[in-house]
Amino acid sequence: MNLNSTSQLLARNEEELVGKVLFANPEDTYPLDLSRKADVSAWCQSKTFYDALLRVGFVEEKLFLSAQWALENGSDFDHVVIYQPKAKELLDYLIAAVLPLLKDGGQIWLVGDNKSGVKSSMKRLEAGLDEVGKVDGAKHCLLYTGYKRRPAKTFVFEDWIVTWKQDIAGQSFSLCSLPGVFGHGKLDKGTSILLNQLNEHRFMSDVANARILDFGCGDGIISLWLHNKTGAHITALDDSVLALKATELTFAANQISDAVTLIASNGLSEVKGRFNYVVTNPPFHTGVNTDYSIAESFFMGVKQHLTLNGELFVVANDFLRYPPILDAALGSHTRLYRDKGFAIYHGRQPKKK
Repeated sequence: MNLNSTSQLLARNEEELVGKVLFANPEDTYPLDLSRKADVSAWCQSKTFYDALLRVGFVEEKLFLSAQWALENGSDFDHVVIYQPKAKELLDYLIAAVLPLLKDGGQIWLVGDNKSGVKSSMKRLEAGLDEVGKVDGAKHCLLYTGYKRRPAKTFVFEDWIVTWKQDIAGQSFSLCSLPGVFGHGKLDKGTSILLNQLNEHRFMSDVANARILDFGCGDGIISLWLHNKTGAHITALDDSVLALKATELTFAANQISDAVTLIASNGLSEVKGRFNYVVTNPPFHTGVNTDYSIAESFFMGVKQHLTLNGELFVVANDFLRYPPILDAALGSHTRLYRDKGFAIYHGRQPKKK
């Protein structure tokens, strides 16, 4: 994996990154490069980047995939490196989580592409750090640092959980979300349209025994709605462990924790077996850029995970060029709905000729 421009900016300042260093949400394999010069740990919330670091030989004992940091994994870091996330609330979450892990006098480093909104993030660092300022800039990226000169507020994970009641497509239930999770704290319009379409769909007569996969589960709204509608056990998959934690919390809030199986997976790589129904509001961004590779890889791979005559439901922004990809994967598709900037697509595993 080639280094992003953000990591290249860090690399040219790495003479300062000595001692114990923690990377929070790394976006490439740069932690491995730095580990040759410093004592590096990496905290991933994306299965993709966790897998990438494992693949290149990063020490497994220093690599963690989790929604929250466990103190037994390490503390008293000299430096913490944060890559600017797309969601500003996630940046606040990460800063709050890592501040207590820093030594007195330690530094937080924040690096990001200009398009990510990093320019406006300096004030977020100033809330808990001193001597905050720009260190470097190149290739449309910026690097800020700040020093820990005062006691950090204790991090309480539960304070970051957002819970609300939701009415949608004939159902009412509680939802839980965490910073950085898709549709955080609100109902996404595409998901609303998808669930209203599914509410009109005629499921198989033995649907309570069906295998159902929610690909890209987010806060668990689609998984929960599908379970309530069908009575079936749901498999909920996401690349983000924050999303999986939110889904776990959502099912727990509705007293049906045993109705869902959670899978952290980069695409379909961790999925085994076939499903009668696969439902998805798939991600189409990598960072701030539109990225068809996620959906294209999913559509081409999902055929291997649909039962004979198994059904796929997809909601997407209607400007995305999904129809030809669906046709290439499944032979044909039907557009069930198009309005308000969204489209609902339906496909079936074709019967063997």
